Amino acid sequence: MTEFETYPLLSDLEYKSWAESQQWYQAIKLRNGYVTKGNDFDGLRGKVLSDIDYKGKRVLDVGCNSGKYALAAKAAGAAEVIGVDVNKQRLNQARMLARNENLDVTFLNMGVESIAKLGQFDVVICIAVLTEVENVIGGLRALASCLKSKAIIEMGLAQPALSVSKNRSWWRVDPYVSRLGRTGEFQRHIHAGWVVYPSIQIVCDIFGRGFKVKHVGRGPRYELLEIDSAS
Repeated sequence: MTEFETYPLLSDLEYKSWAESQQWYQAIKLRNGYVTKGNDFDGLRGKVLSDIDYKGKRVLDVGCNSGKYALAAKAAGAAEVIGVDVNKQRLNQARMLARNENLDVTFLNMGVESIAKLGQFDVVICIAVLTEVENVIGGLRALASCLKSKAIIEMGLAQPALSVSKNRSWWRVDPYVSRLGRTGEFQRHIHAGWVVYPSIQIVCDIFGRGFKVKHVGRGPRYELLEIDSAS
């Protein structure tokens, strides 16, 4: 069997046996009622994602892991769903789930920096990815380049109590980002090393005046942002 070959698991017992043989990051409910052993990250994140109207939409899940949210979008009536991730093992699990849940979802081995080539999407989901890559600003620009209508992003945001800078450019008037909004924090991530947490105003500026950025609240890991077309 090749690395990404999928095959049908005809009985519920066989399906459960396969699922139990895997190591999972997320808890995912399968067709037979079995729930994979993994983290339950629903809560506010799950509510925000389940409230989206996916019917007839083109959906992109960036950092899809084992496909939980991509598969849910397809099951909710999305016309086309693409999930991308850099972890080949998780993609293999996602493809197996898609095959055995009878859901037509495409899963690609791809990082956030390459998603622009996939075209534009009505809905973009990016959960706990940007805070774990080196080029956070580049990742945000990539998401903005392929977004048509709505995005849900969970990421780290800078929330400094006070910001002071000796950089003369910091004092210049910027019509889109306030002085206090032009801030970022460096935090050390266990896997990614030093990463940047931008302010929400910087995120707003990257997506541009055509989109409204709303801070929904604290997700299971980082802050949840809901981005909607202003038109």
